[in-house]
Amino acid sequence: MTNSLSIPAGGHTDGRSDPDKLLAAVPGLLGFVPEQSIVLLVFGADRTVVATMRHDLCLTKNGSPSAGMRQLFIRLGTLAASYGAIGTVAVIVDDRYPPDDDRYRAVAAAANKGFGPAGGLSAAFAMAQAASGSRWHTVWRPAGGRAAPYPFTAAVPATGVLSDPNASPTALERAVHSGRRILARRSEMLALLSPEPHCARAGCRGVSPVPVRHEPGRVDAQGLAFALGTLARFSAGDTDLTCADVNTLAEALVSVHVRDALLGLSLTEQRGAAEDLWRTLTRRLDGHARAAAATLLGHLHYMAGEGAYAGVAFGVAHDADPDYHLANLLDTALINGMRPRELRGLAELAYEIAESLGGPLPAPVHEPAG
Repeated sequence: MTNSLSIPAGGHTDGRSDPDKLLAAVPGLLGFVPEQSIVLLVFGADRTVVATMRHDLCLTKNGSPSAGMRQLFIRLGTLAASYGAIGTVAVIVDDRYPPDDDRYRAVAAAANKGFGPAGGLSAAFAMAQAASGSRWHTVWRPAGGRAAPYPFTAAVPATGVLSDPNASPTALERAVHSGRRILARRSEMLALLSPEPHCARAGCRGVSPVPVRHEPGRVDAQGLAFALGTLARFSAGDTDLTCADVNTLAEALVSVHVRDALLGLSLTEQRGAAEDLWRTLTRRLDGHARAAAATLLGHLHYMAGEGAYAGVAFGVAHDADPDYHLANLLDTALINGMRPRELRGLAELAYEIAESLGGPLPAPVHEPAG
């Protein structure tokens, strides 16, 4: 099952009286257009989305929610309660049945039951595609005739037509603050990390260094200095890496001491350049070094509240090295809903390690999301 949890740093969806505004915001919150998915939007007391959870919609042959799906709803409901949820809206995006099919009502009812610790669902909607012009249907409302289930301030209509997700305030805010467009599919995120040649040099010989357990020392200090120097070049717009550069960075990243020091960059003004460098190295390295680069990239996305991107990066790290411990730990934390701010200790430790290696990092200027 593919999972993603993103926790935006608070963002009003402006869907208080019009579900369409909320539904059109979903791709912007995720960073990609969901397919065969259920998205659960958890709201806090000020009608702000405090958590966005997307999971594959797993149905049985007759279209009922699977046993695993029901168990998932229970876990997510407990998680939503820990966030202090005041209301939760479920959005089903699936083209296997008509959007108003009773099978989606059954899915919503199961989700409502699982979210009991968080007060149940406020409403559930279904649509075949999260695309402009798609018709959405309200497939579940609370019993008892509650006219305006939180976070809505008016009665929820039975159906409507989706406005353009790419023109939603959430998508525009995403483009302004992160420079990212909404991807058509989650697979496009994976394509951003697909392998490419080690370098353009004829006769290139890429190294695949094997990590060796050791105490931090001079070689680590040199590796960190080279990585930070390369990052400074990336910040200045010089993104050309020679074969020797890539090999030297591979040797540096397989050291846990260097890697752990570089985790601190996720909260600095060089975060954007670090993202570019880690993505480049993820694509050009293999084995343990590729796993290290992908883990640094995933951690950076995690701290920014970009759970979908983080999950993809951790998956790449796992594929490169199934035993890569830090990637597996962070991926587990992500799936279980640990907030980025709860990982701040990793960044603080990174500064201590960098200082001990003689390579002080830039001062942090960002707060972890969520």
